[in-house]
Order: sequence, then structure tokens, then C-alpha cells
Amino acid sequence: MSNIFAAVLKSVYAQSTAVLARQVILHGACVGSSNPDAWFPPEPTSRSDAGKDLALVEYEATARQLCGSCPVRAECLELALREEYDLPRSWFHGIRGGAAPWERQTMVSNRRRTARRLAARQTAPDEAVA
Repeated sequence: MSNIFAAVLKSVYAQSTAVLARQVILHGACVGSSNPDAWFPPEPTSRSDAGKDLALVEYEATARQLCGSCPVRAECLELALREEYDLPRSWFHGIRGGAAPWERQTMVSNRRRTARRLAARQTAPDEAVA
């Protein structure tokens, strides 16, 4: 199962942003929904709120429920990560690809960190030559 999932992710990652956007627009579960606001539930705001953990869990459950059967969930998530890559945290909103804004922020941060590491390796002097 994980090999199939890895193959799907590799295929999605290889697609252009324009192709991903077209697929999401044509086949997304959110497209044509009678309640498009469902993908933008109120986000938990107060860090000191005792019920915040529960609110986070409920928000994430809503994301999984709305996007769970979507045929282009992986494409939608990849598109969101690309579109949000250079945005500040405060601009991440709504459910995309089955992920809450804070989940996507973590994914984008991980991508940025990986990109910096790879760039550092490419620009670092070759230590093997001495």
C-alpha cells in the first residue's frame, strides 16, 4: 500500500502547477459544493483557550471528512503547498487537500528547510578533495 501511495505522490509532484490547478478545478470535491464555506471553518484563535486542542482536533477531522473521498486530494494538497510556499503564515486559511492551515504551514516549513539544506550542499566546497 505504501508503495502505491509513494508512486501516486511521485506522479503528482512531477506535474506542473497549471496541470494540478486544472485537475483540482475539474474534479475537486469542493467544486460546485452547495456549501463552499465548509472548507473555511472558523479557526481556533486563542492559544490560552482550554478548548483549543479540541478545536484543533475538530478542525482537522472536518478537513479529513470533507476531502477524504476527493479524487484529487493529493493534487490539491500539492497545489496548496506550491501556492503557499512564499506566503507568510498569516495567509494560510481554509482546508486544502485534506489539511488544516497549520498542517500545511508545517509541510511548507519542512520543504523550505530541505531546500536550504540541498542548496547548502551544492554550494559547500567539496571536502573529499584534499
